Amino acid sequence: MEIQKRIGIQIAKIRRQKGLTQEDLADLADIHPDYIGKIERGERSPSLIRFLKILDALKFSYSEFFKDFKGGIDNQP
Repeated sequence: MEIQKRIGIQIAKIRRQKGLTQEDLADLADIHPDYIGKIERGERSPSLIRFLKILDALKFSYSEFFKDFKGGIDNQP
């Protein structure tokens, strides 16, 4: 699975665990709700700044976020 899709799935998983809607997360991260949806579906890849804003809004650390990425990152086209 490509990294963009894996990041989106992980963001959605954490967001749901925190009991947040996409709109809630968008408000907290100061990002448009449609963009959050596109990230979660793997249609868009967030910039580093936006990614860090999302993690901050989720109160989740960078190292914790990638802890579940077992087996490395698959960069296949």
